[in-house]
Amino acid sequence: METNRTSYIKKYDKILIYITVYTIVFFLFVKTLPYTIPFVLAFAIAAIVSPVVKKLIVWTREKINENFLILVTLLSFYGLLGTLIVSLIIRLVNQSILLVTNSINYLNENYDSIASWIQAQYEWIASNIQELDPSIIETGGEMLTSALASLQEVVITLGKAIGGFTLSIVAGLPNLMLIIIFTIVCSFFFTKKLLNNPEFIYAYLPTSDREENKVKNIITQGKNMVVRYGVSYMLIILITGMISVVGYLILGVPYPLVLGLITAFLDLLPVLGVSAAYVPLAVYYFFQGNYTVPIGLGILWIIVAVGRNIWEPKILSSSLDINPVITIGAIFIGLKMAGVLGMFFLIFMAVGFKVLQTVGVLDTFQSSEPKKTKTHGKK
Repeated sequence: METNRTSYIKKYDKILIYITVYTIVFFLFVKTLPYTIPFVLAFAIAAIVSPVVKKLIVWTREKINENFLILVTLLSFYGLLGTLIVSLIIRLVNQSILLVTNSINYLNENYDSIASWIQAQYEWIASNIQELDPSIIETGGEMLTSALASLQEVVITLGKAIGGFTLSIVAGLPNLMLIIIFTIVCSFFFTKKLLNNPEFIYAYLPTSDREENKVKNIITQGKNMVVRYGVSYMLIILITGMISVVGYLILGVPYPLVLGLITAFLDLLPVLGVSAAYVPLAVYYFFQGNYTVPIGLGILWIIVAVGRNIWEPKILSSSLDINPVITIGAIFIGLKMAGVLGMFFLIFMAVGFKVLQTVGVLDTFQSSEPKKTKTHGKK
């Protein structure tokens, strides 16, 4: 009994140490990111580009200068990535501005009819509930009136937010250009360093040779798991987004790029997924008297749902097997706690915890003792 108690204490001591260290590292990283972002981006890009440069060196049989290959590869990478991001941002901003502008115009033109219809539905529901307290009905009516009055303000605030975001991007262009220049320069040196000594970063760890090997093993396994899992899910989301964009274009739904991007990100939500985008759109077009779009969205939902069961197991070669309840809890509690930053804090904590459990650094909560089964036999 004493041994089991000691093992449990050690198990929770490890978990407490992990949470403490993770919290310190996360907030140090976030707080220093405005000053270190060029170096973080440069190292990430160098890690992506260096394997490509290695293959080019082997392919050219070292006849071309290494620095020249690094420079050409980096410039090609930045050119392709920059073109893609700029064109995507321009299209997204245009469609977002059109979406908000048209929504404000639609609400202004049809506000009275929308408010009357919602009020009529509420009065019909209240009149059919005979035993409901009149004071509750009156309070509900006041809340409904207040919600309708703030509906226009919400859309106008959203429009102002998008406009302010666009202006902030324009105002931040000089700083952005500075970050880009430093990132390109630093990525060249990081790539060169990774080619000559891929494990140079371990030399800065205050560990012995034995501990360093153990840390290398943990980091390598954890990195491989997270990268494979992340890339696999990004590919699944990309497929969902592309199918949704094509579907919106075929059905004639306006702003297909914006809605496709929203649908792709909603696909990250466990259980709900793309339904969180398709259902509101289907309901909107249904009440507009357009029955073709809801039927088309239903078919699109079937294609995505059935398709995911086919391609998701093939794409996900490895899974961290995180419980959907933990993911939902991390998103909800994180958003309530500290907005988007809190959400990422808890999600990465859950992912890191699962990785360390998988590589054997943290203990699992499953009992290591085999369950005893009762056997019935003749005496």
